Amino acid sequence: MPQIQCDSRLIKHNTLSLFCTRLLVASGLVQRDAALVADMLVTTNLRGIDSHGIARLPHYLCRIEHGSINPRPDFRLEILGPAVGRLDGNHGLGHLVMHRAAQAAVDLARNSGAGWIAVRNSSHAGAMALYGLQIADAGMIGLVFAHVDPMVLPFGAKKSFCGTNPLCITAPRAPSGAKDIATGALCLDMATSKVPWNTIANAAMEGVPIERGWAVDAEGRNTTDAVQVVSLYPVGEYKGSGLGLMIDVFCSMLSDSPYGPDIPKMYGDLGTHRQLGGLVGAIDIARFVSLERFHARVSEMIERWNALPPASSGSQVLFPGQPELITRQKRLREGIPVGRHLLDELDELAARYHVANLPEDNALSE
Repeated sequence: MPQIQCDSRLIKHNTLSLFCTRLLVASGLVQRDAALVADMLVTTNLRGIDSHGIARLPHYLCRIEHGSINPRPDFRLEILGPAVGRLDGNHGLGHLVMHRAAQAAVDLARNSGAGWIAVRNSSHAGAMALYGLQIADAGMIGLVFAHVDPMVLPFGAKKSFCGTNPLCITAPRAPSGAKDIATGALCLDMATSKVPWNTIANAAMEGVPIERGWAVDAEGRNTTDAVQVVSLYPVGEYKGSGLGLMIDVFCSMLSDSPYGPDIPKMYGDLGTHRQLGGLVGAIDIARFVSLERFHARVSEMIERWNALPPASSGSQVLFPGQPELITRQKRLREGIPVGRHLLDELDELAARYHVANLPEDNALSE
């Protein structure tokens, strides 16, 4: 996933998790939920997906303050059949909503072989890999879809219609709980735009340019100025454009949620509920083949994939999710890079919520 480069400091992951947990508790979350969300945000940074990690925390806290995110949601799960259900997120943090949906999908799949949960009344849920890997860790194939407000130009159009509408597909290749780089699950997590909108938001916050060909300004012209971005290009032209629309069908129509242009904007009125939908699926592998056989065959497939001759000398052909596993190992050792402007914003939040600042002795100069 494309990310930006900016002046930053390296901070230990456990220091960031504790800091984020304290902020979330101060904003009204119960300790257990705060710790879970903080771990999800920092895990996302560890995987190198800085667009969906702790950089979004100030936005979530602001929405909690304005009342559009419920810090203590009362989820309502309806079981609609042996393999299907619907979860009302009660406008809670999307991380908590989708985590509960993934758990429910796995529970259904254990009984029926497959489980599908339509989600409604959620909010921004961060990286879809969080929930796909949660399902993979249960020994199942995961499929996760989400949608957001209009940010992406349909192929051939001048105005956005759908959001970056991400999808995630995961498959385990090791026993449940294995986290080693050699045994990590296959994990395709992608937006249907060339780049996530929040990568643009990070670039605007840190005052750095974006790559030409990612986005356009209000006049429909290619721009490298993140502040001027109005719309993003779809990935793969008409292919990403069509995929984004179909994901909106999954996320909107099954849960009776708003779609495309009708979805309240993430960076619009902070007091308005987002009303986001989603769809989470789990397939119980053991209903088809033994997990041991599945793990062995997927591992063999990946060994052959990794062994392919690379197009560039000195590189390697990586499987979906492998770049994130490599980055995770590196950042666990060295720390997570946090942009200077984001650090300033986090310091301001610490003062506002009466939480101790990130300690300097846990931050290494980069």
